[in-house]
Amino acid sequence: MKRLLKITLVAAILGAIFSYGALKFLYYKMEQELITYLVLNEEAKNLQDIYALCNGLLTSNPTKENLLSCNSIVSKVDRLTVQIEEKCPYINFYTTYINKLE
Repeated sequence: MKRLLKITLVAAILGAIFSYGALKFLYYKMEQELITYLVLNEEAKNLQDIYALCNGLLTSNPTKENLLSCNSIVSKVDRLTVQIEEKCPYINFYTTYINKLE
């Protein structure tokens, strides 16, 4: 019985140490990516606002030129989203998986 308790205690301590180290590493990496993420995220928000205006214009005046403009904005947002995922993998991991657990 003492042996089982000892194994459980050692496993719990090692698990806690590993978890603490992993969290510190994730925090450090996210801190390094933060400026890049904030700049790219602000650009994405600006493009989404522009798209909302373009969509309103397209609704009131559906021309081919307006449709092409809106499609261009959507493709820019898509490229920017991919760029955020590539340049900020740790923040993307946090927002995708860990943030959903809370």
